[in-house]
Amino acid sequence: MRRRAGVLAALMALGSHVARAESCHVAPVLEVSIRSDSLFLNAPVRLDGHAGRMLVDTGSEGSLVTPETQKRLDLRADPRIMTVMRGANGRGTLSPVVVVRSLRLGGFELGPRPMPLGALPGVPDDLEPPIMGLMGADLWRGYDLEIDVPHGRLVFWAVGGGACRNVPSWPAPFETLPAALDRGRLTVPFRLDGVAGRALVDSGARSHVVSRAFARRTGVDDAVLARDPGGISSGVDMNAKRYVWHRFHLLSLGEGHEESGAGLWREPVLTVSDVQDGADMLMGADWFARHDVWLSYATRQVFFRSVAPGRR
Repeated sequence: MRRRAGVLAALMALGSHVARAESCHVAPVLEVSIRSDSLFLNAPVRLDGHAGRMLVDTGSEGSLVTPETQKRLDLRADPRIMTVMRGANGRGTLSPVVVVRSLRLGGFELGPRPMPLGALPGVPDDLEPPIMGLMGADLWRGYDLEIDVPHGRLVFWAVGGGACRNVPSWPAPFETLPAALDRGRLTVPFRLDGVAGRALVDSGARSHVVSRAFARRTGVDDAVLARDPGGISSGVDMNAKRYVWHRFHLLSLGEGHEESGAGLWREPVLTVSDVQDGADMLMGADWFARHDVWLSYATRQVFFRSVAPGRR
């Protein structure tokens, strides 16, 4: 009897351990406002006690501060350290690194930390408080990130447990995309005019950007692109690149061949440019502006839903 009781107790303990391993714990750690200024997504911060705003860039591995912020806060560069700033076209420039003593996002302290200097071309310079830099994946490492631009919410979520798969407690319907983790950033599958590729979920890009190489795979060659309207832009590496706008036939997110849904766009006009960031397309701020997006780094998934302003 004692042996049977011991076996039963062991089985109960094992069952309790399995239950704990298969549980899922999801809790908000931080919530602040987020807004779109000309599709530059940004949130309020305090750097060394000074109020400002920083861009929210899910396509960037790291964060940076602008040279203007360095002057305003009298941040000292470390002469022993330089870093390479790379844009989406793969080229880079050397940049000095400064130490930010305090970086507060809401009530959450994220400093001190070294941060490279980098320009942010095209960012509105008349915002108050001003844009002081850029937040990259290094700032929310270890958390899931919810970016709900229609409702002005940026939320850090703590997610843990082996049973975590469908993380958001959202009512149906919403879309779920399998994702891969690439240097702290998430990529998801898509199909454009029948050709499969991978897209970097990049809130720092202002629009969907298709690489020229991938456009060729869909049958759109350089001669066709030369007839499209476009212009010149530059990224944080300050290297200029040409872009054009081209009308494709069908864009769908995910691995299937969906006939309808929130992840399907017919006759989309997409930006085509040089993208050498390990992705065939960048899913930019124009997509975030219309959706509540949950980036689950813990489960390697991206959840999103179309929402009307005023509804959750």
